[in-house]
Amino acid sequence: MRADLVKQTLEGSVLVLEMHDPAARNALSLGLLSALSEAVGQAGEDVLGIVITGGAECFSAGGDFRELKGTSEDLAYDDAVSAAVATILASDRIVAAAIEGPCMGAAADLALACDYRIAGAGSYVQIPAVRLGILYNPAALERIGRSYPRDTVRRLLLAGERFDDHEARRAGLFSRVVPRGEALGAALRDLARLDARQADAVRATKRLLAELEAGTADRAQWQRRRAELLDSEQRGAAIRQAHARFIDKPETRR
Repeated sequence: MRADLVKQTLEGSVLVLEMHDPAARNALSLGLLSALSEAVGQAGEDVLGIVITGGAECFSAGGDFRELKGTSEDLAYDDAVSAAVATILASDRIVAAAIEGPCMGAAADLALACDYRIAGAGSYVQIPAVRLGILYNPAALERIGRSYPRDTVRRLLLAGERFDDHEARRAGLFSRVVPRGEALGAALRDLARLDARQADAVRATKRLLAELEAGTADRAQWQRRRAELLDSEQRGAAIRQAHARFIDKPETRR
């Protein structure tokens, strides 16, 4: 596995993971998928948020056709993509995708697994598997089908339609569109608002959302966890500080 396929930079408490294989337009090779999964899964305790990006020109061209054979052997590649997606979904940090340019195929699967997606103007998302005569990964179909409206799912996965930045924003595939070249900066500004006092609440909320989506949440257990967080000294300090800001800055009340 080439370590240089994913560049890691710590910006305060935010870990930036840049997929870096420009010659292949950040195609998702097995090595890149493995490096990305490892980086997300092993984020340090001081990391409160993670941004996944492909740099200024291309988020990712999707599956790496240098490694795909067009046979049933490619099912192992599906497993690698699913493992990377599972790692993102399981992360108890806020994970954002900062998208510039194309977000294709399996890369769209990765981006849609993030908590939200900020895209630079001119970016687009497309999963053209059917156009290539391929039945897309059933696990991804199920996950995307649960998360988006029927019309969006069929346009994206059945017609292989390209969603430009405006269409993707309307469909919820992009959470926000910013001027071209500013997606990473916007994501960093969003996550820079996090501080250590919020870490426990963020992580608990991420776990609860995942369990609710999977239908495995134990309401009584989560009520107990909520009580623990409410009674924690860290939570009390955060509330006192927020109250002080509210009193000192009347404009925050508007």
